[in-house]
Amino acid sequence: MDISVRTNKSGNIGGKKRRKRWLPALACCGFLGIGIAVGATLSRDSSGAAETVDLSLEQSTDWIDDVCANFRIFGRKYQPITDIGPEDTAAVTDLVQRTTGLDMNVPTFEEGARIFEGARIVAIDRTPGVELFYRNSAGDLLSVFILARPATLDNEITDVQETIRDNLTVAWWQGERALVAIVGPSSDTDMPALAQSAYLKL
Repeated sequence: MDISVRTNKSGNIGGKKRRKRWLPALACCGFLGIGIAVGATLSRDSSGAAETVDLSLEQSTDWIDDVCANFRIFGRKYQPITDIGPEDTAAVTDLVQRTTGLDMNVPTFEEGARIFEGARIVAIDRTPGVELFYRNSAGDLLSVFILARPATLDNEITDVQETIRDNLTVAWWQGERALVAIVGPSSDTDMPALAQSAYLKL
């Protein structure tokens, strides 16, 4: 009877010693896991902040804010993100026709030697359209938005209107079948002439 009791006690003591040896290792693994998780979270936060584009506008309230935000995100600070490049103007004409219903060639601007850089599909204030990208010899970007918004009682036909939002100039007009807006830096002195030229051509 005494022998069996001694045997059980020695077994319990051995189990406690084994558990005590494992406790530091388990604690280290736990702290290591927490450190890795915190480090990954911080690295994701810092990289995300570096890639964020500052729109410099409050929440969009109308279509003009919308075109300004699109201009900043897709063209101003980066190489324009295009669906069709400048080498295929026939495809751009087809894109405009299918998106807006307008039959037109890609506008050319003599003022400031504007170079066409491509086009992409846009949706402005729930209206489909096309954004055409141009750049001058100084590297400044200009966008022409052609939106499938026909004239109505609420959207009457206008001549060229001009407004400044933050540091961008928006020159626009409402036509019979589409709304056209030209967006560029407010420092661009050619903007009025460019808008009038496009107004007469489109």
